[in-house]
Amino acid sequence: MFKKLFGSLTGDNKQENQNYEAQTSNNNYEDDNNYQETEYDPETLHGTHYDVEDFDNEVAARAEAWIADERANGENLDEKDIQNIYFNYRRAVYTEWNNCDSDQMIRFEHANSLKYSGIQTSGFVKVDDNNPFLEPVHGVDLRTYTAMCLKISAGIDYLEVCKAMGFEPIIWEELNTIWPQRMGEDTSFTVTTLFGQYYAENVTVPQLENLKAEISEEGAANLERIRTDRYFYEELAGARQAAYEYGIDGAQWILDNFGINLADFQSVAMQWMTEQNQNWNSEDIMEFTNYQQEKQKEYAAKFAAEQGGNIADDVNF
Repeated sequence: MFKKLFGSLTGDNKQENQNYEAQTSNNNYEDDNNYQETEYDPETLHGTHYDVEDFDNEVAARAEAWIADERANGENLDEKDIQNIYFNYRRAVYTEWNNCDSDQMIRFEHANSLKYSGIQTSGFVKVDDNNPFLEPVHGVDLRTYTAMCLKISAGIDYLEVCKAMGFEPIIWEELNTIWPQRMGEDTSFTVTTLFGQYYAENVTVPQLENLKAEISEEGAANLERIRTDRYFYEELAGARQAAYEYGIDGAQWILDNFGINLADFQSVAMQWMTEQNQNWNSEDIMEFTNYQQEKQKEYAAKFAAEQGGNIADDVNF
């Protein structure tokens, strides 16, 4: 469950790059010649020179005018069409009113994703105290459940974790059914995103503090390095993806060769993803994406050689 869940969270597949390309292809919103410094509200990232209500009203006025014109011309717009119209006008108005580049616009969208799209973004989670999806299960809240997942995915037997928590293994089985089920049902992705942020924080609870996963001196050094060296993290992420493509358990390969367990690696992955969302910079992202892909190709060649080469190597056209 953990590998599949974190594959979707941290982009161990093609989807992350597809999303990135879609988000960073908004060149129509850049105007380097007219760019000027704007003061932004630190929470909403709206410009401080206007009221948010005025902004929303302007977007609605433009969007509704377009919608009315489309319908007058016989267009049958569904809910998705209307959402896209509002999305595009929100981008246009934000860019005009703040005279900003596309990176700032994307940071704004991340900060306001729940308000405008109904979906949470890692690094900008807003929590409603009355959210039924966050109600504790058997007295275990999401933070505690995450702490348990961290220990188990670090290699500590779940029976030890249950014993430390003071409940029977059947409780863990129910926790590990209900919390992932809520993640699937929560269309705002609050549970999933908050789980990821807790994971990035490497959260713990008092009952589990004495449970330590074994880690070698080399593993500890490599772990510290991927936390501080983005290029090293991208190299190992590329290597892990290449391993999976060659039928190798990538998480186990990282543990065997670098001494970093699954929990710690995924925690760092969430750390980098959250930081990227909060400080969106398309040039840096493209550089790291290209670097990871280069490393993935290098490790793919290594794994191919170890397995006697690719099948297609012997095919002549």
